[in-house]
Amino acid sequence: MNNIILTLIITFTKFISLLPRSLFTRNSILWKVLGRLMKRRKKIVEANINHCFKEKNEEWRNNLIEKIWQETHLALYENNFAWNVNERIKKIDVNFINSNLVQSAQDQKIGILLLFRHNIFLELSARLLSERFDIYGMERPNNSPLIQKLQQRGRLKGMKGLIPNSNVKDCIELLNQGKTILYGPDQDYRNKSSVISKFFNQKCLTTTAPFRIKKITDCKLIYVDSIRNGKTYKFVFTDVSDYAETGQIFADKINSKIEKSILEAPEQYLWHHRRFKSQSPEIYD
Repeated sequence: MNNIILTLIITFTKFISLLPRSLFTRNSILWKVLGRLMKRRKKIVEANINHCFKEKNEEWRNNLIEKIWQETHLALYENNFAWNVNERIKKIDVNFINSNLVQSAQDQKIGILLLFRHNIFLELSARLLSERFDIYGMERPNNSPLIQKLQQRGRLKGMKGLIPNSNVKDCIELLNQGKTILYGPDQDYRNKSSVISKFFNQKCLTTTAPFRIKKITDCKLIYVDSIRNGKTYKFVFTDVSDYAETGQIFADKINSKIEKSILEAPEQYLWHHRRFKSQSPEIYD
């Protein structure tokens, strides 16, 4: 039965990827249907914005929340597109800045932990990166086996392989082989490798796993930021290996780096996850 359901879902997502981008607008009928399924996420977005931008007035915060939902509509199309298309992905306009940082390390077979922030078109970003470089991804497996199969199918369209976040052993092994692994440090993983840091001046748990992994493998830590300008996707690479002085220093510096990235286009960040669930769980009640 699960295989039948999975086949139906895949067929539906392929159909969605064939639809025109214009259907994924704030006032489209399609969005009105899908939007009803995201009420919980809407509450999380509002809580995060109100928590991170307390110094801003209510009108400013509400305008940002509205922009985030406009971006969410488009991201539904973009991420589904990334999971389903083949040759059409090559027609997207992409601008890579400082990509030699990755290419040079790969040529020398130096392992890279490629750090990223969770933007709203995350799956498309990962697909575009994997079209340019050979990369592996670390992921948190979905609680639903059905959704996990769909997720893996989509992500492996471009990536060489996927590793559960908990499987540090395989991560270290791949880095020692000179591979590149995509890793997002901007979520609350609630693990032993986390420390209390600040994100937009609010306390949060931040993983120090990249610091620990670098100490073991001597891999490169490279941060990649991605932003959409119209229909062009820009990726900017920065070597942040020097952030790995201590776990606390890494956490503080990577959060600061991600904050600056977000402020370029705050509506494009994935505010839909509970970033402060350990330190301020009450904001999500």
